[in-house]
Amino acid sequence: MQKQLCRIAAVLCLLCSWAVRGGFAPAVQAEEVSYEQTDVLDDLSGAVIGGKPFDIRDYPFDERGKPQIVAFAEYGYSFYADNQGDYGLYAYVYNPQGRAIDTATDRNKISLAYGGRENWTKYNLEFLDYSSEAGYEGLFYKFKVSLTEDEKSDILGRVAQNARVYEISGMELSVGNIVTDYTVAMRYTYSGYALGYGSALATGSSLVCTADGFEKYLNLDVYSTYYRPEGTNGENDYTQDSLHSVYFAVPKDVAEEYGGLSAVHATWLDAVLAPVLVTGNKDAYDAILPYLGQDIGQNTDALDYAYVGDAEFGATGGFGETGWDGVYGYNFPEAWMGLGGDGVINSTDRVISVLYWLFYAGEGENSADEYALSSEVIEEKLIELTEQYGGELVNDRYSRVLFDSVAEEFTEINIAAEFEYDLRNEVLGSLWWDKLWGITHDESAAFDGIKAIYEVQDGDFVIRDDVLDAEETADNLYIAPENVKVFKEFYDENKADSVVYLFRYQVSDYISAEASLFEPDNFIGNAWSRTDTNAYFMQETVNLDFDIIDLTFTKDNVDTVIPVVSDPINNIPDGTPPVYTETDDDFDWKTLLGIILGAVLLIVFLPLIAALAPYLVKGIVWILLLPVKGIAAIIDFFKKGKDG
Repeated sequence: MQKQLCRIAAVLCLLCSWAVRGGFAPAVQAEEVSYEQTDVLDDLSGAVIGGKPFDIRDYPFDERGKPQIVAFAEYGYSFYADNQGDYGLYAYVYNPQGRAIDTATDRNKISLAYGGRENWTKYNLEFLDYSSEAGYEGLFYKFKVSLTEDEKSDILGRVAQNARVYEISGMELSVGNIVTDYTVAMRYTYSGYALGYGSALATGSSLVCTADGFEKYLNLDVYSTYYRPEGTNGENDYTQDSLHSVYFAVPKDVAEEYGGLSAVHATWLDAVLAPVLVTGNKDAYDAILPYLGQDIGQNTDALDYAYVGDAEFGATGGFGETGWDGVYGYNFPEAWMGLGGDGVINSTDRVISVLYWLFYAGEGENSADEYALSSEVIEEKLIELTEQYGGELVNDRYSRVLFDSVAEEFTEINIAAEFEYDLRNEVLGSLWWDKLWGITHDESAAFDGIKAIYEVQDGDFVIRDDVLDAEETADNLYIAPENVKVFKEFYDENKADSVVYLFRYQVSDYISAEASLFEPDNFIGNAWSRTDTNAYFMQETVNLDFDIIDLTFTKDNVDTVIPVVSDPINNIPDGTPPVYTETDDDFDWKTLLGIILGAVLLIVFLPLIAALAPYLVKGIVWILLLPVKGIAAIIDFFKKGKDG
């Protein structure tokens, strides 16, 4: 029991900061307790912080103060491989505002490098305790750095026995599900061993810690954007390539000292939204709204509105039978196969039994064809619907039912500037014939060789008559036209003192399929008829808690890795209308083109028809007289037989 108490005391005897050495010897406690279970204030009492013994009066509540690490403890380090089971790292946080830090979450993190590693790593902070004494509630928090066995083995294998160096660039804390990254910029060096972890002959602790700050780090404000070519990616007529990007500004003095940005180390969680229905039909919207989140199976008889995404009319497989096929189907039972014709639903690739997302596109026959869901609207809806649906949470924040799929773990990449992307872009041909018959052309050549890291220049912005051309600028920079104005403002605000970079890190599939509305046909029994196409289904990949960990700069072939302190952000691209849509006007362009084509063909072939008319008439008369000639031949045959 006393050995365990000594171990706990030894690890904290030199909790330290600002290159200070010192220690304390606590009173012996009456019972044994594990390090994870000790009280945060008991741990800190007697420790040396900033060159002086810890005194809670030096740490008042301060509504303007920011959380900071006051001590970073290494526990249980041993040079004996079979005595490393207790090894762990612990952070003590001073929380001057007394804010309620979220404790049941994986979003509290620490950015740590060790043993001379160039790149930093984000580790979860596991909550252990906070001060609960009257007057000091929540003033101090105790966290354990959460390490897998492989991560622990890597640290133990890299740190030097006589100088175990841990560098902390930043600490992310979640309060009310909002994560803020706080600068730490401290280097902790441990040497010696706590009693029981060093030599078998040791009679006391030799554990010593020194700490000092470092200045080589970057505070970045990071913003998201995206880009989609105007056409599809060739897989079908409703899927586009979507390029995910962020942008930020690096001070010019950093670029001058360390060179150009050559790599970005970042992490994020991929999640694909469940099908989103956008409709411009108010009656359908109002009727479907009460059924959101309800499992209607293939359909519910109480709802007289149904949608098919990317509806195509054609043969159903039976002789002379026709019907509709689609990508998505919402509220379609087999009973509606009915009488055939327009009321037949042949198949849909996916039956949406539960619809969780629904938006109204506003009034107008074709309002959905131009209606985009902004990133902000989608994120606000994520929060609102999470309160409505609840249940299991994704990233401790959003209801799981709002997503089709969620990656099992965070993506972590370190992308070099040489990396490039190619986007596919198939569009309808510009000729009227191409548009009539849906002939597409591959125009991907304009989207080859898109650099992962791009330094933005004045010339990337297209200005005509003192007006910023958003469309051309968007195509130059591969960002959304809707983001161009804000991006230009960011560039102008920072270009004097900083270098602005675009970092492109992912290409995903974006699905936007026009949706056809079907309603009961009161004149044809149980058949259903298509009444409009003023809607679409949308699905996209979003990046949750995108976080830059460090940046690599290269000058004269020398690489310098600089840790980054930045708040994690969500990159949620806008939901945009389908590439191809049908108008719901009474007279559409396809009908007009069909009439024009028929007239042209008639004009072209009319002279030929006139020239061949006599021969055609003779042929028709000859065919019509064949039966008469046959009968005459038979009569003639019998007549000759009789005379013979």
